[in-house]
Amino acid sequence: MKTKVSSPLRGRSVLVLIALTAVIPFVLAWYYAQHPELIEKTSNYGTLVVPVQTLPEGTLLAEPFSDPKLVEEVKGRWVLLQVTQDGCGAVCKDALHRTHQGWLMLNKEMLRVRRVLLVKDAKTAGQEAIRQDDALVPARLDPVVLKTLEAAMGGPVPEGALFLVDPLMNVALWYAPSFDPYRLVKDLKHLLKASQIG
Repeated sequence: MKTKVSSPLRGRSVLVLIALTAVIPFVLAWYYAQHPELIEKTSNYGTLVVPVQTLPEGTLLAEPFSDPKLVEEVKGRWVLLQVTQDGCGAVCKDALHRTHQGWLMLNKEMLRVRRVLLVKDAKTAGQEAIRQDDALVPARLDPVVLKTLEAAMGGPVPEGALFLVDPLMNVALWYAPSFDPYRLVKDLKHLLKASQIG
């Protein structure tokens, strides 16, 4: 009966493999720490607001320019919030159109979401594009709300930007003026499915 003698080469190979299994995880961890963009993958399209910014109670619709019944429907619901400071121009109107499209795409879930436009004065709220949008709640822009939104965004709020506010008045996500309504709807559906409120 012959006994197999292990070759020195095979023994070295096993030793190298053991060493590699110990070293590779540390090398990968170091590499990903140097390049976090390779593993940063979020499921949302909008930019998450961190730390959480909460709109002070009663400030969002302190001075509404619309039907009190419509204003009442905003309470306890998710809000797609836009701000215009210089009158609702082309960028503002385009963003309103896209939020309206997105809101309609929610189908039965649209009852859980309301759209609000904060304006500087009643003249802006009286513009035809705003008056004809019967699913939009225009209200006067409170300076405290503007400061909260600027803190959420980390700078001035550009015309056409969009904010998603949860039923507890926390600013959850914000979107750049060029936001895609289809990807916005994907975010909304994901949040509405996961949320027990609103």
